[in-house]
Amino acid sequence: MVNPLRSQPSRLMGLSSGLDTESIIQATLRMHQFKIDNQMRNRKLIEWRQQTHNGIKDQITGFRNTFLSNLGSKNMLNRNVFNATTTSVTGKNSSAVSISTTTGTPIGTMRIGQVVSLAKGASVNSGSSVSSNGAGFNVNSRLDSLNFVGNNKIEFGNYQASANVGGTTYKIAQSDVTAASGDAEWRNTATMAGGTEITLRKTGSGESSVYEYSINGGAFTELEFNENAAVINYGSIEEPASLAFTKSAAGALQLGGHAVSFFKDFTVDGEASDGATETIALRQYENGAIEHNGTQLSFVGETTLNVNGKEITINSNDTIASMMNKVNSSGAGVTMSYNRLTDRFSFESNTVGPGTISVSGGGNIMSMLGGSGVVSEAGSLAKVYINGELVERNTNSFAYRGLNITLNHTTDTGATSAVNHEDDTIITFKRDATKAMDAIREFINGYNAIISKLEGLLNDRKTGNEVSYKPLTDEEKSAMSDKQIEEWEAIAKKGILRNDQGIQNLVSSLRRSFFDTIEGTGMSAAQIGISTGNFFGGTGGQIVIDEPKLRAALESDPDKVADIFAGPENNRSAGLLWKMNDTMGTYLNTSQTHTLKSLEDSLKRANEQISRMEEKMWAEEDKLYRQFAAMETAMSKLQSQGDWFASMLGGGK
Repeated sequence: MVNPLRSQPSRLMGLSSGLDTESIIQATLRMHQFKIDNQMRNRKLIEWRQQTHNGIKDQITGFRNTFLSNLGSKNMLNRNVFNATTTSVTGKNSSAVSISTTTGTPIGTMRIGQVVSLAKGASVNSGSSVSSNGAGFNVNSRLDSLNFVGNNKIEFGNYQASANVGGTTYKIAQSDVTAASGDAEWRNTATMAGGTEITLRKTGSGESSVYEYSINGGAFTELEFNENAAVINYGSIEEPASLAFTKSAAGALQLGGHAVSFFKDFTVDGEASDGATETIALRQYENGAIEHNGTQLSFVGETTLNVNGKEITINSNDTIASMMNKVNSSGAGVTMSYNRLTDRFSFESNTVGPGTISVSGGGNIMSMLGGSGVVSEAGSLAKVYINGELVERNTNSFAYRGLNITLNHTTDTGATSAVNHEDDTIITFKRDATKAMDAIREFINGYNAIISKLEGLLNDRKTGNEVSYKPLTDEEKSAMSDKQIEEWEAIAKKGILRNDQGIQNLVSSLRRSFFDTIEGTGMSAAQIGISTGNFFGGTGGQIVIDEPKLRAALESDPDKVADIFAGPENNRSAGLLWKMNDTMGTYLNTSQTHTLKSLEDSLKRANEQISRMEEKMWAEEDKLYRQFAAMETAMSKLQSQGDWFASMLGGGK
C-alpha cells in the first residue's frame, strides 16, 4: 500500500553516501509490515466465518420457507401430505363435478348422480343492448344525458335548487321560478361615467325583438334602427355622450361588437328543512342561467327506483356509477352493475337460494333495462344426488364426508335416486403411500443436506502441514495463479467453525427431536421408521428412513403419521416439524444473530487496528526518508567543501 505521507519515493537518495537507502528503509519497516500482514490474515478469517454463517442462515431460511411454511411450495405442515390418496373419476357426466380430498377422505367409492341445479342468486338483466346507438355508456355519464333504445330518456320531476340565505339553505322549486320569471321584464341597466343611468328593455325574441331605453328612470323610448344601427344620445349640451348599437341578423343587440346580455330580476319563496320560508331574490339571464347573489343555481330533478321494496331516490345529476353505488349500499340485498361491452345492466342477489328480485320505478327509469325486455331469473340451491341421496347446499363448493366437492354444471340425467343409475359418475379413492413417501423423502434430503454441512463444519480440521496454511496477502497472491489461490484458500478455511457452540447446540436439539415422544400420540418418530443415524458412524444428526416401516405406517394409519410430523389437530405445536421449525428459528434469531453481531464488531476492530498500524508504519517510513535525506544533504555539502579545499591546495603549488 502506498504511503500517503510520501509522494515521491526514490532509490537515488544515496548518491552521496553510496548507500541503497530504499532497501535499508524497507528492511527497517519489515517488522511493521509483518504485524500488519498478520492482522490482515486475522481479518480474513473473520470475514470467512461471517460468510460461512450467512451461508448457513440462507440455507436454513430457504429450507424453512420451502418445507416448514404454510405458503411453502412443498409445505410439510399440511396433514394431507401424509394422507395422500389417488382419485379416479369415470362416467358420462364426470366433468360436472370436481373433487379434492382431505385428511378425512374415506377409502372407497362414491357415486355422483344428477346435478339438478347450481347454487345461484336471483337476477334481473337487460334483455339486449340498452343504449340508443349500441355503443354503450361511460359509467361517469350523467343520467339526464343518456339516450336509451328508442331514444327513451329517464324522466325526472320535482326539479329543485338550493339557495343560501344567512347560513340557512332553502329549497326552490323550478316550477315556482318558471311561474315568477314569466311576467318579469328582460332588462339591462348601466351607469355611465358621468353618473347617467341608462336602462334597456327588451320585448319579443329573435328578429322580432323590440328594444327600448330609459334615461335616469324616465319614460321608455323605442330604440329606432336605421339599417340595423341605432344611437342613444344622453348627457347635457356641454357634456354630450352617446351609445352606438347594432342589431345582428338574428335580432340580437350589440354594443361595440359585443352582445348586450339581458336579464330578469324577480323573487320566489324558498323553504327550509324546518318548514320556514324566505323570499329569495333571483336573476335570470337570456341563456337560461339563474343566479342568487352572484351564485348560479343548479336545478336537480329526481325519480324513484324500487328494488326489493327499497325506495331509492335517483337524481338527474347522478352518474351511472353513483346510481349503482346508491343501489348497492341501499340494503336491498342486490348488486347492480353495468357491462359496457355487452351494453347491459344487471341486478344480482347478494345471497343464493330460492327467491326473486323485484325492480320497478317511475319516470321511465326502467328504460335502462330496455331493449327487447327484461330477463328475470329466480335463485336456486345447489342440488345433487350423492350415493342416491339428494344433497342441497347454498354454494357450489362444499365439504361432504371428507371431500371438497365443486359442482361445475347441471346434468340432464332423468331418474336420479337409484344408486346404480348407468349415468352416475363413479369416484374411487385409494390410499397412495408412494406419494407420501416421495414427499417425506424429499423433505429429509433437504434436511440432511443442512445437517451434513453443519457436521462438516463442526468436525473439519487441518492436519499435518495444513496447519501452516494461512490466508494469503495481496503480495503472496500476486505470485500465484488463480487455481493455486483457490486450492490454498480451501485448505486455509478448514476448521474455521470447528466445535462452534451454537451449531453444536442446534444439531443436538434437532437430533433430540426424533427421540422425544410426540405429546398426544404416545409415539416418537423412531417408531414409524424415522430416526437419526449413528452419532459415531459418520451420519450424526442426519435422518435415516426405515422405508418398509414408514410405508407400513402410512398404509395402516396415515393420520397417526400426520400427528407425529404435523402434530395432532388439537395440539399442532407438539408435532416434530413444528419443534424442528422452532429450534431452527431460535438458532437464527438468538445464537446466530449474536454470533454475526460479534463477528461484525470484531471485523470493525480489526479494520481500526490495521489502520492504526499502517499509520504508524507510514509515519516511521516518512521519518526514515527525511533522516536519510538530511544525511545525504550533509554529505553532499561535506564533499563540496572537500573538493574546494583540494582545489585550493592544488592551486597553491
